[in-house]
Amino acid sequence: MKSNWLILATLALLAAGCAPQVDLEAERTALLTADEAWSQSAADLDGFMSFMADDASLLPFDAPIATGKEAIRAAFSALSSAPGFALSWSATGAEVSRAGDLGYTIGAFELTVNDAEGNPVTTTGKYVTVWKKQTDGEWKVVADIFNRDAP
Repeated sequence: MKSNWLILATLALLAAGCAPQVDLEAERTALLTADEAWSQSAADLDGFMSFMADDASLLPFDAPIATGKEAIRAAFSALSSAPGFALSWSATGAEVSRAGDLGYTIGAFELTVNDAEGNPVTTTGKYVTVWKKQTDGEWKVVADIFNRDAP
């Protein structure tokens, strides 16, 4: 009986040791790189959408949740077609799960659109983006939420 427990414990340790090790620092860097590339696509709707997972959700301020690529495309298209549109963001950090398949970036954004008189109005805020590693190894956005700083 004692030897059975010893065998099971040994097998468990061997199985744990055989699990692939994730280089979390490399994955954090990959997330920050993906976030930066995504921010550079803000002026290109197709480029922006290429970072979205099929079942992603966008949670913008002053608007309902948009889930799925079609709804996100419509929501972002409405925003990006506003006169004077300019959007930039920059991650200040990233974290990755120990399994290396889920992570998030956090940072700040700046959005400019023209008001009714045609004057540019800039809004600053913060965001959290949840990323999921796809079967092909690429990171895709599964949830993005952003809100404004106080005026």
